[in-house]
Amino acid sequence: MTDKPKITVIGASNIDLIGFSKEKLIYKDANIGTLETILGGVGRNIAENLKHLDFNVEFLSVFADDEFSKMITDSCNNLEISIMHSLIRKDRKSSFFMAIMDRFNDMALGLSAMDIYDNIPDSFILDNLEIIKQSDYCVIETNLPTSILELVTEKLPDTRFALEAVSAKKALKAKSILNRLYILKCNALESELLSNIKVEYESDYEKIVEHFLELGIKKVFITLGIDGVAYGDENEIYIGKNNIITPVNTNGAGDAFMAGVLYGETKGMELYDTMQFASSCAQITIQHKNAVHPDICVQMVLNNLP
Repeated sequence: MTDKPKITVIGASNIDLIGFSKEKLIYKDANIGTLETILGGVGRNIAENLKHLDFNVEFLSVFADDEFSKMITDSCNNLEISIMHSLIRKDRKSSFFMAIMDRFNDMALGLSAMDIYDNIPDSFILDNLEIIKQSDYCVIETNLPTSILELVTEKLPDTRFALEAVSAKKALKAKSILNRLYILKCNALESELLSNIKVEYESDYEKIVEHFLELGIKKVFITLGIDGVAYGDENEIYIGKNNIITPVNTNGAGDAFMAGVLYGETKGMELYDTMQFASSCAQITIQHKNAVHPDICVQMVLNNLP
């Protein structure tokens, strides 16, 4: 028996192919740089970060029956992340994500090949309702189909769901379930699309936070890159600033932030302290080439706080 908080993460696991450009990118031409193959996927990244932060993690993902998925499942097993209730689809290929980074190590272009997450059967959720129900929180993300997001939040109305919006295009898949969320984490563009509020001034992000809170979401975090984080709950709405750090790889920063939010939540931190802890997780992550910093831990995050 363990007294560690239990989090269920339902989401994607990928093989990431990341290209780093040595000079300014020239489109429609061959650029010189380096390539890295790493383990990724929003759900997988969040699950690994949570494990490093000392959570008991149940990861519900979808794997193919091939060597690429075996790389991911072997890693999960080595990290002691439970994947025993995940789905294996023998008729699909493993999920891949490719990113081209600019000379500042920020993503210039991404391409995902994630057909394995199309048409996931309802049984993927229905067979695991008891597993999810036993969790302190359940993280969901928009690599999942809308049907799965709607099903799990409908069947488990008392579960505290934390949503990672993933990307502008995919975020819209969660629009129908916003009122069922406990925590929403998104970036600036995703927040505009989900709220239908156009940002002209920095203060407009506070209006967006207020909009989401009025829908019934309890805690909202909008990451603004170098401009900080807009966040709020029923007691406060605020925009906090970040330390400016030159990144090695920005992929995975948002996933680390979400894990940090869950840590603050389960430790009963004040909202400001939760935001600071989550931001520290993201800042540590962007200083490593992997989507998850392999050495991240609670003490490292605390030592990195301003």
